[in-house]
Amino acid sequence: MVNYDGLILAATLARRLDLACADRPGWRDLLSLSEQLAGFPKGLAQHPGGMLVSSTPLTDLAPVQPSAIAGRYVAHWDKDSVDDAGVLKIDLLALGALSQMQQAVRLVRDRTGKEPDLSRIDYRDPGVFDDLGRGDTVGVFQVESAAQMQTIVRRRPRNIYDLALEVAAVRPGVGANDGVAEFLRRREGMPWNYDHPLEQPALERSLGVIMFQDQVVQLGMDVGGFTAAEADRMRRTFGRRNGTAMVASYRRKSLAGAGERGVPEPVAETVFGKFNPHYMFPEGHALAFAFTAYQMAWLRRYHPLEFFVALFNEQPMGFWDLDTLKQDARRLGLRVAHPDVNLSELLCAAEGEGTLRLGLTFVKGVNARLGETLLRAREAGPFPDLADLLARSGLPREVLENLVRAGAVDGLGDCTARRAALWQVGDGYMSGAGRGQLALPVAVSDAPAGLREADRAERMLDEYAVLGLCPDGHVMELARPSLDQDVLTSDGLLGSADGDTVRVAGRVVRRQRPLAAAVFLTLEDEFGLIPLAVWPAQWERLKGALRRSLVVVEGTVSRRDATLNVAVRQAWPLAVDLDDQRGRQDWR
Repeated sequence: MVNYDGLILAATLARRLDLACADRPGWRDLLSLSEQLAGFPKGLAQHPGGMLVSSTPLTDLAPVQPSAIAGRYVAHWDKDSVDDAGVLKIDLLALGALSQMQQAVRLVRDRTGKEPDLSRIDYRDPGVFDDLGRGDTVGVFQVESAAQMQTIVRRRPRNIYDLALEVAAVRPGVGANDGVAEFLRRREGMPWNYDHPLEQPALERSLGVIMFQDQVVQLGMDVGGFTAAEADRMRRTFGRRNGTAMVASYRRKSLAGAGERGVPEPVAETVFGKFNPHYMFPEGHALAFAFTAYQMAWLRRYHPLEFFVALFNEQPMGFWDLDTLKQDARRLGLRVAHPDVNLSELLCAAEGEGTLRLGLTFVKGVNARLGETLLRAREAGPFPDLADLLARSGLPREVLENLVRAGAVDGLGDCTARRAALWQVGDGYMSGAGRGQLALPVAVSDAPAGLREADRAERMLDEYAVLGLCPDGHVMELARPSLDQDVLTSDGLLGSADGDTVRVAGRVVRRQRPLAAAVFLTLEDEFGLIPLAVWPAQWERLKGALRRSLVVVEGTVSRRDATLNVAVRQAWPLAVDLDDQRGRQDWR
């Protein structure tokens, strides 16, 4: 594609370096072309779920090219051009949470003989709302992010519409005008009033704060005098590229319409100033998501094993990585078991009353094809020892070594020591076993007597490298003995008062920089999550340390209602680090 930036830069440099050359024919043409191209798209990106519907062949309307997937085509229009042309666009988007829900329900049916009907559960269950109100929502659709956890603890929803407001609140369009904080203050009893009584029909249900796209449209009608179609076009215009002139036109029309309804111009300006170009939910969308979030919270409370098995199997999805999900499952009393060459299926499975068995494909290098190869070899019977596994499976050496490092052969009779098992895998390959060359099991020689077995730290880091998680532990267990006594755990932090200076440590599991000025991080230790806030000056000074996987931070406790944050003042990297131990997960 044409490098428009390069053309514009060349023309600008020519104009600055030698104004005389701008009058020459060649430069005149370059300047003219550059000015025409300014503001045009300079790249092509395919909408993941957008579909155009037209009674006229699209090739007669717009440039169309074949996509990378056979049988699919890409039109060179963006959503605004589609709207301008009056062509219908439908977004067909998928939700991984629905696949998780379907799988969890089927697991419950298979294990109990009774399939829960999620359309008939109690939607006023105080236990479910208690979980939501505590922010106990890791893995729960739509309300699991760090921002949602902070908001839902203050919001404390007690019914589905409360939950819909919560889901809608943590959106850029609501937060742009400090809407979330203002809504929470009003919810907590702060006196407030409408800027004009005409706002009441649109904003009464959300305490005077714009939460939904629909409310923008209704305000445009009730205050600005627009028709429904005009108000919706105005709402869309805010998000358009190069829509400044159109927004100004709608502003003039809104002020005029408000004046006809007796609204003073300063008040009309205030109402129009509440609109912004950032995304927010329609009300129906928020309600649909609230029902789905409640259903997932219900499954998590009453069928946690099936919930987490399905959640693991639908990864990547959601906000947290596998190790954080594993920690939350363990906190709820579940056991996460290592993959096992004799017990695991391709994906995770539920065992007994409370065990999640990791699937074979969760091991680095084991794709579905290799996993099926192992399962077919196992049909003749379980593998009694490592030699039999090598001879019958035909797996590549690297894959077998990763299975050993993941703990997947710990249950074999001769594999009580992983380093010895790794040595035996190499020895077996040297003799030809494992490459499909031998029909009968072969003996592999014992490991050298002086071979030291891996200690707990080495085994744990191996598991992080090949699984992306440590099934029965946490990396902070390795670092904790080296920390001073004043470094609090996440549990210990709960006893701190507002304004206390504290030190905490953990694995950085998320970094976010929303519309707010601060950078928000979450640390995870072996007991829970620790939310951090880093103001711009501190971020610039400390970002080198805070970009590491494991850190110690010092800061001030900030409490508001039931929420807690640590405002970071100092940070140091921890010696035990995962930056060079990357497995399936990106350790950020």
